[in-house]
Amino acid sequence: MRLKYYLAASASALFAILGLPGSVRADAPKDVPQGHWAYSAVDDLASKGLIKGYPPEGGFFGKRTVTRYEMAVVIQRVLARVDDLVGAKADKGSAGTPAQGVTPEQLAEVRKLVDDFRAELTVIGTDMEKVKADIGDLKTEVGGLNDKVNGFDTRMGADEKRIGDVNLLADQGLKSISELKTATNAALAKKVDVNVGKLRLGGLFQIWYGNPFGNAPGGASNGAAAPGRNYGGGPGDTFRLRRGEIILKGSPVNRVDYTGIFNLPSTGTGSAAPLLDLFIGYQLTPRFRFEIGQQKTGLSEEGTRTSGQLLTVARSIMSEDLPKNAGRIGNAYDTGAVLRYKAGPVSAFVGAWNDNGATQSVVDSNRQKFIDAGLYVSPAHHLTLGLWGGTNIGDSKPAEGRDRAGFTTIWQSGPHLLEIEGAYARDYAAGAPGAGLGGSLANGGYALYAHSLSKSWQLFGRYDMWSPAVRPDGSTAAITLANGTTVDAFDNSLREYTFGVNYYLLGHNAKVMLNYIREDPGAGGVAFWGKPRSMLLSNFQVAF
Repeated sequence: MRLKYYLAASASALFAILGLPGSVRADAPKDVPQGHWAYSAVDDLASKGLIKGYPPEGGFFGKRTVTRYEMAVVIQRVLARVDDLVGAKADKGSAGTPAQGVTPEQLAEVRKLVDDFRAELTVIGTDMEKVKADIGDLKTEVGGLNDKVNGFDTRMGADEKRIGDVNLLADQGLKSISELKTATNAALAKKVDVNVGKLRLGGLFQIWYGNPFGNAPGGASNGAAAPGRNYGGGPGDTFRLRRGEIILKGSPVNRVDYTGIFNLPSTGTGSAAPLLDLFIGYQLTPRFRFEIGQQKTGLSEEGTRTSGQLLTVARSIMSEDLPKNAGRIGNAYDTGAVLRYKAGPVSAFVGAWNDNGATQSVVDSNRQKFIDAGLYVSPAHHLTLGLWGGTNIGDSKPAEGRDRAGFTTIWQSGPHLLEIEGAYARDYAAGAPGAGLGGSLANGGYALYAHSLSKSWQLFGRYDMWSPAVRPDGSTAAITLANGTTVDAFDNSLREYTFGVNYYLLGHNAKVMLNYIREDPGAGGVAFWGKPRSMLLSNFQVAF
């Protein structure tokens, strides 16, 4: 209210006391009609430059309520105009003399009013500065709120993504559970009903067809199988029921299992033992396992594989067809016990057996035992290195000799596979010279390279060399092997070259194999290996 009073008093004093016209004529705002009752007042204020129209049209907007900011502008213009008018009046009089028509008291009153208005304007200005500061603080707070809102949006977006990921994982988990349920139901449908625990039934069937290109598969001209390397004998090209195995695997209680593999009658040059594997396993700890019964003695990596896992139709020379007591290394079944260890890239075993295959499925013929061990390590990705060996121990008199030692190197990367195994063997019959380096030595090995063209097609090549009898003293005299076969100690080795292709219908479970084999025995080994020959050998296999 005080501001309105001062404004009315100031206007009255200025026009009554000073009574000066405006300096520059300005038209009244366009939206004030001349017939309006306030037109003269608006026109007078506009002519004195105290009010102006609002841009851009220059309108007055007389019906709108005036703001404090607009009032401050008008008052500021009034005061500035008062200063100009008072100064002009004072300049017309002499020093210390009142201006013309104005008493000292009036001039003092005007100046007092001006000073009072200035105080009011200062308060208004202070308020306006505070308002500006408040507006600035408000803008800062709004900016902070915007940042927080943006942060909330970002976190909400991240949360939404995590929720989406969780939902995806949940969906995948439900799908996996559904698939596991389906697989479990299928497995239960196939489960053999047993009295205790669970039992799985499997098997392997292999049918061979061999074409020796007019020669005998065993290498002898009369069709009889040679004492050493042969492929079932016979007079010529023939079909052969090579393997028929029935596999039983079960577990009556937790951490205890059993395995039985039975060999069905097949065509060949002799009756094969009907029992292959029959042992019980005990999982002592997550890393240690104990097995007792009949199974492979574990020498050589290739010799330990099942028949269905081979890359070639026939095994390497050192693990197949050789007499079990005259140089054979792997693929030898015997009865005994073995302790196995597996932890990460390291696996090992220690076993005690009746013999290294010579007592398969029969009672031990002496008090000796064959003790063997093996260690396999993967020091780098794709690489496996192994050492293995064994020997006879015991106080049997006279004693048989059975010594074995060898190494394994396997490298596999992508479609490439490289295998190299080498071995040493010494055998002598009971009562034969056996002290020191007595008896006969055998040595050799193989190297295989395979390349997978696709999931179904694989090419490979393998080189084998084995010498069944080497005199430690370097003599070339004939040697009688532990099984009674006599060979010349000079150049009695066999060199074998195998090239082939494998077509996998279902991994190793169903496949067709085709091998071309070339065998070149030394001059002193024809009696043992048969004459040089080539052979086309095929295998049709199904495992279940």
